[in-house]
Amino acid sequence: MTIIEINARADGGHALQSQSGRRECWLDGYIAVPAHLEAAVWACCGYCDLDIQDGTLVGITAKEVPVVPEPDPEPTADERVSALEEALAQTDETAITLYEAQAEQETINASQDEALLEIYEMLGG
Repeated sequence: MTIIEINARADGGHALQSQSGRRECWLDGYIAVPAHLEAAVWACCGYCDLDIQDGTLVGITAKEVPVVPEPDPEPTADERVSALEEALAQTDETAITLYEAQAEQETINASQDEALLEIYEMLGG
């Protein structure tokens, strides 16, 4: 037996499930597909409009199955090397920036230490 999801997904398709030995719908939100419509719902991969009358699926109107885009091709070895070199260059720039920021912070800390020491001495410490 085949069942089909009553409400279409965002892409317009309805989920399909099939189990042998079943005689009635076993999932909420699904409806049994009559034997004479099974081939049609599978042929359109669930991309169809459902004609439901009195709680029974009586017909479908097939819709175009969306084309699944081809996955992006794997990058070539040269592309991977270039990407790694770029990432390494960015990492180097980040390390330099952090080193410079640390040196600047050390200068600030030293100035603050001197100011605190002067205040301490002014207070008689």
